[in-house]
Amino acid sequence: MARRGARMHVELVEDDGTPDTRLPAVARGTTADGHDGDADLSDRSRRPSPRARRRVLAAATTVVVVLGTVGVVGQVREAARDRARLAVVATLPHALAPLDGPPEVLWTAETDEVLGATARTPDGLLVGTRNDDDGSATAQATDPATGEVVWEQELLPGSDAPPDAGTDTLPRGGSCLAHGTDGEGLVCFASDARTVMGEAEQRYVAPTVTRLLVLDPHDGAVVTDLSDAVAGTGTFSTFFVLDDLVVVGSLVDGDAQVVAVRPDGAVAWRATVPAAAPPSSRPSQPRADVMPLGPDVLVATPSELRILDATGATLRSFPVGPGEVLSGTSGASALTSPDSEALIFTRIGTATVATGARTRLVRADRVGGLAGRWVPTNVDDGSADGLLLTVDGDGLHGWDSDGTLRWTAAGVPASLSSVHVLGERIHLVVRTDLVTYDARTGAELWRHGGLVDVQAPLTEPPLTDGRRLLVRTAGDEGRATDLVALDAADGSVAWRAPFPEGVELLQAKFGALVGVTPAEDGSDWGVTVLG
Repeated sequence: MARRGARMHVELVEDDGTPDTRLPAVARGTTADGHDGDADLSDRSRRPSPRARRRVLAAATTVVVVLGTVGVVGQVREAARDRARLAVVATLPHALAPLDGPPEVLWTAETDEVLGATARTPDGLLVGTRNDDDGSATAQATDPATGEVVWEQELLPGSDAPPDAGTDTLPRGGSCLAHGTDGEGLVCFASDARTVMGEAEQRYVAPTVTRLLVLDPHDGAVVTDLSDAVAGTGTFSTFFVLDDLVVVGSLVDGDAQVVAVRPDGAVAWRATVPAAAPPSSRPSQPRADVMPLGPDVLVATPSELRILDATGATLRSFPVGPGEVLSGTSGASALTSPDSEALIFTRIGTATVATGARTRLVRADRVGGLAGRWVPTNVDDGSADGLLLTVDGDGLHGWDSDGTLRWTAAGVPASLSSVHVLGERIHLVVRTDLVTYDARTGAELWRHGGLVDVQAPLTEPPLTDGRRLLVRTAGDEGRATDLVALDAADGSVAWRAPFPEGVELLQAKFGALVGVTPAEDGSDWGVTVLG
């Protein structure tokens, strides 16, 4: 067998077959004196070969593709974040469904049940409670697009007992909330507790009947009756959903009683917190506020704030002093402030400011103090990572949820009517101006001066669908009032239309835009639903 010779590495150079006409003929063959020469080919050697040019073009194309891909990926991620943010807004009770143009009237009714809606079903129905004069309470689901009552479910039967002579009786009635970790269920609580108001006193009467029902949100049928677990509930009853638990709080024999019920009706835990009022120059009404605090439970009495975990165990107890009141909650933070009568108000410019005001922040992991009075948010999409806002004579302060100061926007007066946090921006009304700040730095991003119509008979804060802000303002073309939609990102006008005729003010209820008109005789308010 013949041996093969040694292998040689050969580079194959591609050629496009086009002669290099830029070189003289002599350079492409021999030198002028007849010698085989490459001496005059130095210019040719400095030029890129077709193969090299193709490599450069390929590399440049790759860079362009990579940069384009990065840009596309960035746009896709930004779009995904925006969709997630708007999905959060869509679940909030005081937000609107997307409104791309001026609203039109969908239906009107001489009833205000829609205004009292406390839940929205997966089918988009608004669920409220009708409380009648005989003390009965009925859950009612309404289609916001048509006004049709889709289903009703009695929560509490009426009573034939006549009211006390010379008194007015206010029944407690009932309410409903979305239930379950996925929000696909509906739970309703009702009792016949009542407030009796006479000429000389006001009495709170404990219930004789308490009902806690899990309903099918599609047709209102009773799925589970949990009433036995909350028997003995007292006055000032409140309830809420914590994951799959239903937590009911009330005042029983002077103490705050809290019971957590599982979906099958079993009691998960009970807790009792003494609710004695602290010594005070002003008598305090008994109180037992029970509410969610992030993953925990807050029990607020006139003398104490107590934080319970999801098993009912005490995480922190904090005394409340005379003249100190619970302002509200934000995420896992409870905020207290001095009673208004204990504050000193000073007029700064055109605003009245509570100078020297302090807000106390109470969490399961710490207690701290914030300068200024707490400013609650109306619609918050979560984009500001738990930002807390306070205001005083020095301006608007932004704090992390643990009480660390982020920034101060100087010169902001304290006359704030409503605050929305959307897309890392803070939108608020300062007297007649609509002002937007960067939630990360406090820098002012844009302002519409004199936009808000303070001469309206009933004023309301701006409404939002997460993308735009709806504001009542002075009208164009001879109209008294207009409704203007502003882009929340830059303040540009998206559309402008006459304010709905016959409507006194607008509210947002679980996506629905509801116009309200008070009745002349002071009875139920009429509603106009727009979309």
